[in-house]
Amino acid sequence: MNRRMAALRSVALVSASTYVEYALGLFISVWIARALGPADFGRYAFTVWLCGWLMTCSNHALTTSSTKFIAEAYGADSPEVASHISYRLARNQAWSCAAVIALFLMGVAIIRPTEWGGFILPITLLVAVGVVAKANYSLWVAISKGQEKFEPVSIATVISGVIMLALVVLASIYHAGLIAFVGIFTISCLTLNLVNRIAYRRYCLPFGPGEVPAEMSQRLTRHLRLTAVLILLLALKSNTVEVFLLNTYANSTAVGFFAIAGTLTRGAVELFSVGLTTTLLPYMARAFGKNGQGQATRVLSEATRFYWATGLMIAGLGFITTPSLVTLMYGNKYVDAIPAIEVTLVLAGLLLMTNSIAAFQVVTDRQGDRLRISGSALVINVILGFSLIPHFGLLGAVLCYAGTRLAELVICTLYIRRVASAGLPIGLMARLLVVGLVATGAGWLVAEVTPGHLAFVTGSIMFTVVFVPASFLVRYWSEEDYRLMGMITDKLGPLGRVAKRVLGVLQGPVERVAP
Repeated sequence: MNRRMAALRSVALVSASTYVEYALGLFISVWIARALGPADFGRYAFTVWLCGWLMTCSNHALTTSSTKFIAEAYGADSPEVASHISYRLARNQAWSCAAVIALFLMGVAIIRPTEWGGFILPITLLVAVGVVAKANYSLWVAISKGQEKFEPVSIATVISGVIMLALVVLASIYHAGLIAFVGIFTISCLTLNLVNRIAYRRYCLPFGPGEVPAEMSQRLTRHLRLTAVLILLLALKSNTVEVFLLNTYANSTAVGFFAIAGTLTRGAVELFSVGLTTTLLPYMARAFGKNGQGQATRVLSEATRFYWATGLMIAGLGFITTPSLVTLMYGNKYVDAIPAIEVTLVLAGLLLMTNSIAAFQVVTDRQGDRLRISGSALVINVILGFSLIPHFGLLGAVLCYAGTRLAELVICTLYIRRVASAGLPIGLMARLLVVGLVATGAGWLVAEVTPGHLAFVTGSIMFTVVFVPASFLVRYWSEEDYRLMGMITDKLGPLGRVAKRVLGVLQGPVERVAP
């Protein structure tokens, strides 16, 4: 239980900073969209997407591998090995980044992207600087997560978000154009890197050169190779086909609409689950380092239950709130983006549980399974993309996204049941799915009959009122979950005592057995 409370503290720390970051990021996205308009915002979104893709190529397997093996080394009481792993991967990342940027510069010189108009050279330089800064930031964050230190990333994201917000407001006031907002994005990446490095030296252990045991070194090398291929596959199927084909066969406005869908979906997922996602891999890796696959499977079961509940909330609330929220935030110019946002939000919620499966495969060195899953999903993604997007534009991109993600969910579930069937509480998940459907229907009905732009508020309240108590009534939560909730409410004063009495009523007198 002490271990769970430590994990909960980390979840709370990361979640609090992410809520601030998400609020700032959402406000920034809305402000930029309104300032640039659909066409230029589509060009800006394409540039930011390209930066993200280059960052992924620069880091490939390095961030995932560093978190896993550093946490595993600490779990085995070998901090010196963790230090040497950090140094080796940081050195590899510098060379990787240099190679990716060199290829990027060559590509721009040959292709000369039309999206950047007469600003190809300055935007190219801004992209290169931003990619290097943020890719390096991501590696240092992964190293600190391996040490189970989440303060640096929390501090860096909040400070960088505040600075970017201030710059975006100034740029909007002075009616700045595309290049100014790309420059602000680059400044944000540099700020993230600088602040995170300062905080790392305050909270984390330093790393240096040294030998890594032969057995772990061999596993690390194999893990890097497999995961590098896997990460690149994931990058290709993570909206890459959709954005590329939209940019080729549709227009920048369609790219902007699809980008808004991605931004709101990613924000919702992070808002509800970032704490769990950030802490899951290091905790599972440490459990594996101590007690092997059996303990990792137990962590998988717990994580899957929490992910499934969180995912159903994202799907239900996303479906209920999207029409009113998009109109309220972005204006009527972006109404055509609503169907894309609804579909991506619902699918993101249903697919959230794959995060726990992916973490389990990383920790237990089953990267081959992940490779086959991602390869299959990519093939489906490419086939659907070329079949649908040239003919249907944005609608085709949405259908392509939906078909790919649903196929991935089915394949992923089949694979994990072969190696860790006890890790997926299917019966409990089915019960909660019914609860989610009922709560979504009730919330949508209330939102529809409520007048005004704030109808999503009453719809969300109705969803919550139905979903949360019903999740207890169908006995989704284990006895250990109840004890943990009780420990949390004990620390909340008078409000906590009221919450504890409510929990007691919902729990009832029947003893529950953890799944």
